[in-house]
Amino acid sequence: MDTQSKVFFLDFFYSYNTKKMVKIRDKRLSFLHLFFVGSIILYVLIGPFLVQQKYLEREIPVGSIRLSLLIPPEREQYLPYCLNETNTMYSGYLNKPCVYWDETLMMYPLSEENSLFITTRVTIKTQEVNNCSLTQRNCTHNTLETSEYYIADVDKSTILIDHTMVSPKLGIQYNANELSGILLDQDDKLIEDIESPNVVGVVGEYDILTLEMILKAAGIDTLDQEGFENSSRSIRDDGMLLFCFITYSNTYTYNTNMFRYTLRFHLIQDSKFKILEPIYLDGVNKRQILNRHGVRIIFIQNGRLGQFDFQTTLLTFISGMGLATFAGWIVDFIAIRLIQEREKYAKMKYQDSDKT
Repeated sequence: MDTQSKVFFLDFFYSYNTKKMVKIRDKRLSFLHLFFVGSIILYVLIGPFLVQQKYLEREIPVGSIRLSLLIPPEREQYLPYCLNETNTMYSGYLNKPCVYWDETLMMYPLSEENSLFITTRVTIKTQEVNNCSLTQRNCTHNTLETSEYYIADVDKSTILIDHTMVSPKLGIQYNANELSGILLDQDDKLIEDIESPNVVGVVGEYDILTLEMILKAAGIDTLDQEGFENSSRSIRDDGMLLFCFITYSNTYTYNTNMFRYTLRFHLIQDSKFKILEPIYLDGVNKRQILNRHGVRIIFIQNGRLGQFDFQTTLLTFISGMGLATFAGWIVDFIAIRLIQEREKYAKMKYQDSDKT
């Protein structure tokens, strides 16, 4: 081993590097260091902690919804879209005879998971086979009679929305009547003029909305306006599709014990909706086909819940400390390698002690 290698070997194994605090009075380095530290504070504290709330462990909740429909207690006799001797057109569209269905007839099917269909117009075809058997290749059902109706007072019908959410990982579970909530319009603005029988976000009560109120929240004035797929038909005639987003949160303030949900109805453009319902009267030989058009609402539960977690907070803090150390290393590198006074600052920063 040559002398130079021997000196390096001994210096490596018989020396110890320790930190030394040196105050360098240099405006350039001072401003650069303050800039880095300020940026790190904004990036680690202001951003993640105050805005993004990265000290929280988060989870997207899951849930279930129970939906039911109720007709208005009093039914109106004279409706502008119902056909009679003096009332043949409304809002530019031909009127149809009206039938006063109850909620059992109005909904189809009676129970669905996270969705609801409300009939606004129905075409009823009565059909039977004509002196033949369905075992024969050319035997088909012939239409004997066709009737078409609007469903009266469907706009005033109320929908009960009983929703429950649970966050298994965070151990959080609430029913809708335990939480406060708000109704938003299509522009995410708060709807404040909620009148009876509508109820939204009142603790101790279930959410109840009329179809009329739901249409308003989705930006639709009336069922009698122009349809979205066919301009020659009204929405009442053609049907439509809506999404309802139920969004849960406890991070809209810094108090994670305050839970809230929002209801927002979103219209699917260029849509219509219909369902065919067969009713068999005599085995399979005679039947009625109900061609139902109406409003289908699909409910989607989402959101994000948070809970303070020390480990998550510690990881965020340590990442900030690592950035601060890296920023100090950059300033040190500039001080002892790049600027004109680098040799002077290097001697101040690195110093050998006497051998012991």
